[in-house]
Amino acid sequence: MSGCGCGHSSTATGGCQPSKTACLPVACPGSKPCEHCETTPLRDSAPYRVTATASSTDPSPYYTIANTHAALDPVVAQTILNSGTGMFPADDGTHNGQHTWLAGVVHIDPGSLRGDPTSVTISASVHVHNDGRNSACQLYGRFALWNGTTPIRTDLLGPPDLPPGGDDNGVIPPTTVSLADALAGKIVVELNLETGNDDTCRVGPKQWTVDSFVLTVQASAPGCGRQFLRTTCRNCDGAVTCTTDTLDGSTPYAAVPPVLPVASCQDGSATARPPCISTDRGNAITRGSDGCLYAPDTPALDPTPCNAARNTTGGLLVPRIDLTGIAPGGNTGIERSVDIDVTGTPGCPERWAIGARLTPVSAFLNAERQHADLLSRTGVDVPIPESDIVLPEAGVYHIDSDVRYALGSATGGSGYIIGWLRDETTDTLLTSFTQIAAINAARQEQQGGTTHIMTEYTVTSRPRTVRLHLMLVLTGGKISNAEAGGTDSNGATRMRFLKVRD
Repeated sequence: MSGCGCGHSSTATGGCQPSKTACLPVACPGSKPCEHCETTPLRDSAPYRVTATASSTDPSPYYTIANTHAALDPVVAQTILNSGTGMFPADDGTHNGQHTWLAGVVHIDPGSLRGDPTSVTISASVHVHNDGRNSACQLYGRFALWNGTTPIRTDLLGPPDLPPGGDDNGVIPPTTVSLADALAGKIVVELNLETGNDDTCRVGPKQWTVDSFVLTVQASAPGCGRQFLRTTCRNCDGAVTCTTDTLDGSTPYAAVPPVLPVASCQDGSATARPPCISTDRGNAITRGSDGCLYAPDTPALDPTPCNAARNTTGGLLVPRIDLTGIAPGGNTGIERSVDIDVTGTPGCPERWAIGARLTPVSAFLNAERQHADLLSRTGVDVPIPESDIVLPEAGVYHIDSDVRYALGSATGGSGYIIGWLRDETTDTLLTSFTQIAAINAARQEQQGGTTHIMTEYTVTSRPRTVRLHLMLVLTGGKISNAEAGGTDSNGATRMRFLKVRD
C-alpha cells in the first residue's frame, strides 16, 4: 500500500503511484515533504492458538496411586472437559484411600494449523472445591498430562489437608509434545481427587465440585504467527528514514522474528487486495480510475447526540468509547489480570478517571512424595525435577522454597546437605549454596526438619523453569542416611513464586 499524493487527499491501495509529492506519513512525524512511505502486510513467528478439544475416555490406564479406584461418570467427565461444572461424588466410606479419576483425550483440529510445525505446546487449568463433609488428606489429587501410558507432567494438588469449603487450582504449565502424537490422540489430560476415607489422616469421604477447565494449545512456524503492518519511509535518495510495525496502522507491535510475507505460510491467507467499496447511499468514499480510494476533504458528520466523530483543525477525530470498570477482585486468575476503575459523568463526558489494580501471577507447588536419596550420590549435584515451577512472563519474582530433609549417622560422623535454586532454561544460579542441614555426631544421631530458601529474581523473557538442586557433603566418619526434596509424614518440600513488579 502506498501514498496517492497530497493532491488526491487520500490513502491508496493496490500499489498506486503518487501523482504529486507524497503526503506526510502519520507513522513518521516530522518527515520531509519529499519522503515516500509504503505499508506492507506481513506475518511474524509468534506462537498462535490451535483449535483443540478434550473428549472423555476410560481413565484406568492412568491409575498410578495405590489402593482403590473409581472412574467418574463419562457424561459428567465430558461436561467438565467442555468447561462446565461437574461433581466428583463422595465414596460410601468403605474404601480406604479411594480416588476418583477423569481422563480426556486432546484432539487438535488440523485445519487450524499454519505452516509446518512439528510440535505443539499444551497447557491446562482447572478449579476444584471441597464440598465436604471432611477435610482432604495431605496432597489429595493430581492434575497430569500423559503421552500414551507415559506421564509427562504430574502436578500434585495442594495445599495439604484442604478443609471443607476450600478451593484449589490445578495447573499444567506449558508443555511441548510431538504434533504427530497429538494428532494420533496419544495426549491425555488426567485429574484424580481423593473421594474416600483415609486412615492415615483419619478423615472420611468428601465430595468435590470441579469447574473452569481450560485447555490451551499453541504452535509456531516461521512466518505463521501474528499478521501485522510494516510501514517503511524513505527520503528523496531512497534511504530508509524510519520503519514502524503496527497491528492496525496505529497500535504499536513488536514482531517476533523471522518476519515473512503473508502468503508464505500457505494457510489460505489471501494476499493484499483492494477493499470492497460500500454502495450505501451517502457513502462519500469512491474508487478512482487509477485504483486509488478517494474521500472528500470534509466528510459529512451525523448530528446524532454522543457521536464522537468531529472535524478539528488537525483532521477528523474519531471515536471515543464508553468504558466499563471491573469491581475489585473481579478479574483474578492464574494469568496476569487487572481490575479497572472507571469514573465519568453520565452522557458524553470529555474526561474519564481511570485506575487499575494489578493482580500479579503466582503459584504454589508441593514436590512429589518421595525424598531424593543423596547418600548414594555423595558430593554430586542432585536436581529435583518434581520441584519445577514455571515463571510465565517477564518481571521481578519473589521465589521461596521449604526443603524437607532427613540426615543421620548410626555410628557417628559429620557432613551437611546444601541446596540451591537454578534457572534451568538459561542455566543461571538464582541463589548461593544454602545449608539445609548439618551433623557432627560422635555416636548415633538422627535429624529431620525443613529449611527455607528465598530469593528475588528478574526475568526478561518467558517462560523460565526454576528447579531445586541438592547435594550431600561428607566431612568425616560415616553418614547412614541423607535424603531431602520430598514429602514425608511431618512436612513437605514446597515451591512458591509471586510476581512483585514488571
